[in-house]
Formats: sequence, structure tokens, C-alpha cells
Amino acid sequence: MSDKKNNKPANSSKSPKARVTKPLRRPSSKATSDGKHDKAGNKTRSGKLGRLGKNKAASDGAYTSVKNRKKVAFNKASGASSRGGVETDKNRFRTIWGLAIFVLVLLLGRAYYLQVANAQFYQAKGDELITSVRTQKSYRGMITDRNQQPLAVSAPLATVSFSPHDYAREYYELKRIIAANPDSPKTQARMQKRLDEMDLNRLAAAANVPVAELQKAVALKDNIDYTDEDAVKAALPSGAGSHYFPLLTKVTPEIAQSVSSLDFVGVYEKNFFQRYYPQPQPNAQLLGFMGQNSSDPEGGYEGRAGIERQYESTLSGEDGQVLVLKDAKQNSLKEIKQIKPEVAGQDLALTIDSRLQYILYKELEEAGRLHEARWATGMVVDVQTGEVLALSTWPSFNSNNLNEMTGENQRNRAVLDVFEPGSVMKPFTVAAALDSGLYSPNSLIDTNPGYIRVKGYTIRDHDNYGVINFSTLLQKSSNVASTKIALSLPPDGISKMQKEFGFGKKTALKFPGEGVGIVATPKEKETSRRATISYGYGLQVTLAQIAQAYSTLAAGGVEHPLTLVKDDDKSSQSRRIMAHDKAMSLVNMLETVTEPGGTATAAAIDGYRVAGKTGTARRINPEGGYYTDQYRNTFAGMVPASNPRLVGVVLVEDPRGLHYAGLTAAPVFHNVMKEALRLYNVPLDKPLKTKE
Repeated sequence: MSDKKNNKPANSSKSPKARVTKPLRRPSSKATSDGKHDKAGNKTRSGKLGRLGKNKAASDGAYTSVKNRKKVAFNKASGASSRGGVETDKNRFRTIWGLAIFVLVLLLGRAYYLQVANAQFYQAKGDELITSVRTQKSYRGMITDRNQQPLAVSAPLATVSFSPHDYAREYYELKRIIAANPDSPKTQARMQKRLDEMDLNRLAAAANVPVAELQKAVALKDNIDYTDEDAVKAALPSGAGSHYFPLLTKVTPEIAQSVSSLDFVGVYEKNFFQRYYPQPQPNAQLLGFMGQNSSDPEGGYEGRAGIERQYESTLSGEDGQVLVLKDAKQNSLKEIKQIKPEVAGQDLALTIDSRLQYILYKELEEAGRLHEARWATGMVVDVQTGEVLALSTWPSFNSNNLNEMTGENQRNRAVLDVFEPGSVMKPFTVAAALDSGLYSPNSLIDTNPGYIRVKGYTIRDHDNYGVINFSTLLQKSSNVASTKIALSLPPDGISKMQKEFGFGKKTALKFPGEGVGIVATPKEKETSRRATISYGYGLQVTLAQIAQAYSTLAAGGVEHPLTLVKDDDKSSQSRRIMAHDKAMSLVNMLETVTEPGGTATAAAIDGYRVAGKTGTARRINPEGGYYTDQYRNTFAGMVPASNPRLVGVVLVEDPRGLHYAGLTAAPVFHNVMKEALRLYNVPLDKPLKTKE
């Protein structure tokens, strides 16, 4: 279209639809007619700019119509646009998606760590918030005597307590809910019903506790703002007794049920087993006692002495574990499952006869009180089996009340204490003489003039017995004759025989803390020691070792290891120590001790032949030497002597007044063994005395 057709000015008053096609300025004269080359023949940019060239011209001041301006407004942006080009958008796109993928990978990694790699740990953490593991105490095995009479039993007991703190916390919480819901009558009615169920009069009546004490313990305050958390916290009970108010202590589960069945807020019940001893004093040192286990978080108990400790693993069993669901206040709601079943402890049957045990203890107590002794102890053994039928010590304590226990009365002295035995060792001196081949049962020993000098020491008899045989040696308890035998044998002749009979080592009882004793082997030049050990000085033994040795003699020279547990697998088997004929000849010699003229006529039992030996030894003075007015009395014997069935040993420590064993320990043997023969229906082996 020609530029000459319309040459009117742009500010004409005509309609805006009028088209202006002629620019105000002419194009540059440098431009060529085709817009492609200049005068020098160089190619211009006009051919490539196209619309861009036109738009640029317009922006440089060329007048353009409204129509043309609209076309410019809707033209596509190019790389020169201020909003960016394709490359910039592509980089932004990649960055955003890269960040998104990175975050996604982090989330997936975290999810894998929580739900797969470490799932068990976090699952356990979650379970801790809503569950807990409760220990189920196993039933401790019962200890019985040989006749299945209970000596130690576990009685189920319960303790019911009340937590004023938990009660008050629940009370204030219900009050808060009521105050916070004035527009909800149903909620208020429901909370008020729960408050009514928390009436302390109900709890006081069931537990037989004054309601005033409960009200004082909870100390409820009705003048506080229940919606103020700090005010409620300050009002809660604190200090001693705020979490534990005993209602019922160590009662039977049936009695505890009367309170726990109320399902009262803040009431808790703890069940446990209490050890009970039906025959406490006679068996206290033998059975031992229970003590708290410091390593048990549940505060469990374990055997701390005696049989309870020795057979702890057998009696205790294994505790079980139960998974319990808890509420937000850590109260147990219900048992979910049993994690580990409880294993009840095994019952333990002892060889002890509770009837004979009681008789022994009462006789020891009577003798101890009568003679004002420090203590007294004794044992009764079955010769044929080595089973201990009775083992007791006076003074004792009530094992159901450990407040009576002291360091002295809890010792099982027959097994734990070692001492110089005195003349009860003379039968083993005679045994060594017979075993040496240098002597026979009819050999004679000259004890004139009633004493003997050894290394500057004078060893005396009570009288000058002259020339005596072995029976008289034992009957009169001759120290001089025992010394002459010892000096005629090799240096280890006596001590070797003593060790053969079990002295100087623990018995098969394996009792906790059992004494070992000392039996030294004298050297050739130690003539004084060789002499003293022949009559029971210069060595240390336990009463259990004496019982074992005399049982071996009574069994014809065969040692049956002592045992306290019925049908127990013995680690050591029976063995022969001495020839049968020599052992029985020695038993016959010991029979003269209880006959007229012997040192223990008080031990004789009508209708039975009794063999035994007394031992009266001076007590050692800690400051050196021996006391001149303190003695230890021992008697060991067997019945019936014709075919020994029972052995009894008795020790009375430091009796006042009478200090000979034949007057203090022998009567105890008589009284105990007389009842034992009756209980076991042992036939008579001697005519009964006729009454004059």
C-alpha cells in the first residue's frame, strides 16, 4: 500500500479506528531498497530481525497504532526476554526435581532405618510405654523330715497398700473434667459417679482402718482451681507415706481379696511367699534362714544359711515372667501373655527325724540350763546308712522371727566349730595299736607309777592303775597308757589312723561353713606332740567328725559317709577302714566305759548294752595355756553294743559346777538314745534289771 494515501497527523480528532501507516521519521538513508545490503554491499540485520526489528523500531519512538501495539504485546518471548529462556527454565526444572528426589531418598532411608533396620529397637521402646514385664515368683520347695513331716514350707501371703498421691491425683483430675465441661451434663454425671465410687469410707470399712487416717493421708483440698496444673501439683500429697500407706500386711490371699476386689483407686496388692518353720528352735541352725537377695530388683529372698543355702538352686526353682498392659499412670490393667513360665522348686526330704530332733534339743536345753553351760550340741546317726537322724544346738532362736537371731545362737556348732576333743580320741589310739601288729586285744601296758615324764612335761592319770589291758585303758581313760602306745609306734602311727577315720577333713555333709580341723603329723623328735595327740590334745576336730568316726567303728570298720538328704547321690562311697574283728573287739572294750567302774555309767540304758567314751578337756586360754576351771565335756557312744544300730555324740561347753563328761554329757546321751531305741523299736540285747 502506498504511503501517500493518508498523511494526516496522528493527533487527529477522527475515530481511533483510523489507520496511520506513515511513520513520523523516514527510514535511514543507509538502508537499501530491499533491506538486505548497504551501499558498501554489507548485509544488514533488517532481514533477520523481522518482527523484532519492527518492535524495536516502535520502542525507539516510531508511532504505532493501537492494533499494532496489541500484536507486539502478544508476541512470544525470545532469549532476550527478562523472564528467561529455555536453558534457564531447564536448569531450574532440574534443580527442583533434584531437590525433590533427594528429600524423597532421605525420607525413604529414614523409613527403612525405623521400620526395617532398627525396627526391633523402636518396637521395644514403644512397648515400654504401654507394657511392662512382671516377675512371677516361683513356689519354693518344701523341706520335710524322713517321715514327710514339714520342716520348712512357703505360705502364700499378700500385702495390700494404698497410695494417697495416686488417689488425690485421680480425684483432682475428675474435678477438673467436671469444671471444664459445664455444657456437658452427661460428662459431669459420669465423672461424679466415679467420684462417688472413690468414697474413702468404703476402703476404710474393707481394710478395717480408721477413715480419719485415710483422709489425713490424702489431704484433699477443695478450695483450689482444678484447672490450674501448678495448683493441683502443689496440692498432691508428698513426703514419707505419700505413696505407701499399708492397709494389710502379710495376710492370706483370701483376706487380701476383700480389699483388692473393691478395685479402688490407689490400692495395690503384692503377692509373695513367706517361709515358715513349724519346728523352729530345734531346726534353726540346721535349716538356716532366708534373707533378701540384694541383686534381685523385685526384692526376692534366698537361703542364707544351712540347708536353705546349701540346696538353694534345688529349692528355689525359676521365676516366671508375664507381659502386663499398663495405663497412662503406669497401673497394671491386664496380663497379655506369659513370656517365661515359672518352674516350682523341688521338695527336699531330709534324713532327720523331727521327733528325735525335738527330743535331742530339749535334752540339750535342759542340760545347758542345769549346768549353766555356754552351749550344748549333739548328733544321732544311723550306723547302717550314715544318715543323720538328729542334729541340734542350744541355745537356738525362732527362725520365724529373725530378731531373736544373734551371731552366737545361729551357729551350727556340731559342724562348724573345731575344738580339742580330749579322751574321746583314745579309741583310735587303741585302733592304731591293734592295726600296727605290735599289740593284740589282750596286750598289757604298765602305767606305774601313775605318771610319765615326756620332754620335761609330766603326764598323769587320775590314779595309779598299774598294769592294765586295753579295756581298762578305755574304762579308766588312762593318759599314761595312751602315751606309751604312741611312743612305741612310728611318729605318724597315731595321726595316720586318726586321718583314716576322717579327722582333719570335711565330712560328706558339705554343710556351708563346715569346719575342717587340724591333725598334724609329728616328727620323730616331737615326742611331746606324739604323746598329747594320743589322748586328744594338740589337734582340732568337729563333733560331726567324731560322729563319723564312731559310726565307722560301730559298723565294723566300714565308713558310711554321713548324709542329711534322703536318697541323696553320695559323691563318696562306703569304704573299709579297719578289719571287722578288730573294730568289734574295740566296741566290746568301749562297753566297759558304761559299766560299773567306768567313767560314764550315767550313759547306761536298761535292757541294752551301751558302748562309748567320755572326753573331758580343758578349754584353751586365748592368752596362752589352758584354763584351770573351764572344761569341755564330750561323750560318744553306740547302742546296742552287740549289733550297733545308732551312734550318739553330745558336747557340753564349759559347764559350771560339775565338769566331768560322765556327769554332764553322758546323761544327755542316755535320755536321747533311750527314746530313739523306743521310736525305732530296736530289740533288747540285755536283760532288764529287776526291781528290788
